[in-house]
Amino acid sequence: MAAAIVLWLFFGHYTQRVHVTGLLVPRAGLISLTANTLGVIDHVGVAEGDRVASGQVLVSLSGEHTSKALGNTAASVSAQLQRQAGRLRQDIGDTQQLQDKQAEDNRTQQSALKEQLVQIDAQIAIEKKQMQLVQELVDKWSGLVAGGYIPALQVEQEQSALLADESQLRSLQQQRASTQQQLSVLNDQLTQLPLAVSAKLNDLRRQLAQVEQTLAQNEAARASELRAPASGTVSTLLVKPGASVALGQPLLAIVPDGSALQAQILVPSQAVGFVHPGIQVTLHYQAFPYQKFGLHHGVVSSVSRSALTPGEVTLLLGGGNPPSSDPLYLARVDLADQNVEAYGRKEPLRPGMALDADMLLDRRRIVEWIFEPLYGMGHRWSSGA
Repeated sequence: MAAAIVLWLFFGHYTQRVHVTGLLVPRAGLISLTANTLGVIDHVGVAEGDRVASGQVLVSLSGEHTSKALGNTAASVSAQLQRQAGRLRQDIGDTQQLQDKQAEDNRTQQSALKEQLVQIDAQIAIEKKQMQLVQELVDKWSGLVAGGYIPALQVEQEQSALLADESQLRSLQQQRASTQQQLSVLNDQLTQLPLAVSAKLNDLRRQLAQVEQTLAQNEAARASELRAPASGTVSTLLVKPGASVALGQPLLAIVPDGSALQAQILVPSQAVGFVHPGIQVTLHYQAFPYQKFGLHHGVVSSVSRSALTPGEVTLLLGGGNPPSSDPLYLARVDLADQNVEAYGRKEPLRPGMALDADMLLDRRRIVEWIFEPLYGMGHRWSSGA
């Protein structure tokens, strides 16, 4: 008998089992929706178990705040921003109209100056021709004066007329230069006007874009809607109308359609050191009691490197209380079968089904389990030495 016990101690083995809880989720994971602003739940349009379509409004939030002086502050800010945007749009329209009018006025002046140049050039040509004729006459009469055929006074009168014509020509040339300068300035204005107006319009449009962006952000904070990013089923709903929520607070979770299921189980920190991919897991689905429908199996595919936050645990459990106050890690388990044999039929497993699981962890000989405290003491003594 003693020999049998000794043999059993040295050759018998015991495998440590850890009992954990979890639930079935899509392999792609739950779609978790969180509050996109600080505020109050204004409306909840779904309940747990409801089917939702992509883009469907699920929850409406109000970020409106009130003060004694201004009342609804977000509404007051929105009204002020809308007025500012209206003034900027009016400025943009006025600037464009002013550009059109100024350009039209400049083109009218440009045409008038060009016509004036044509007239001046014609007068200059006439004046030059007149001077040429007078000069020829003076030259011709100068020889006749010496012979006494023409009085000198008559030649002097023509010379005086020639000097007057020269003065008139210089005046016309100065007038032409002044008109040409005015035309050049006007041409420069016509060239620069679109550039200056474009710069001003760009600045006004930039201001308008900033105001509209601020208005959109204020409106989003004032009232926002959470929509379903994909079709699926609401698995967890954590809020009700009237509840205050913080930015980033989990509100609900959706199980997307068409995704294979896997088990997500919560492993306590005391056991997570022995949990790794490949560990065999025995599953008990609460909807299908194992006493009647048998046990089911799976294999650990991954283990989280860090503990879950309380909010993540609550969301994973569908709003339920954590099974332990100790830190919990998330392990994902691939299922051997997506169905359960029940009454001769294969019943498909559904997202959100709760489950219990047993994991086979550390396998040792029985004598090692018995003397484990002594091994630990020896290790501490050797470390201290």
